[in-house]
Amino acid sequence: MTFADHIIRFNQALDFTGKLPAGIHLLNPFKGNNDIPEVSSAFYRKFYEDQNPRHLILGINPGRFGGGVTGIPFTDTKRLRS
Repeated sequence: MTFADHIIRFNQALDFTGKLPAGIHLLNPFKGNNDIPEVSSAFYRKFYEDQNPRHLILGINPGRFGGGVTGIPFTDTKRLRS
């Protein structure tokens, strides 16, 4: 498996079934939007389709076009488009 395959598999398996405090909501961009898994998979296959040792930093760009919309942490959507 490539590094991209590992990331894609991880993202597909993300699921939270615990309880959250009142007023706190969970955002999982990989559930309920069919475009996000496709976009993020294309990104990871383009840039991580190898077996090189790597580190993955998970996070979110809180902007309106950030990781909640793309599924890619710390996105720069202007450059992601190209």
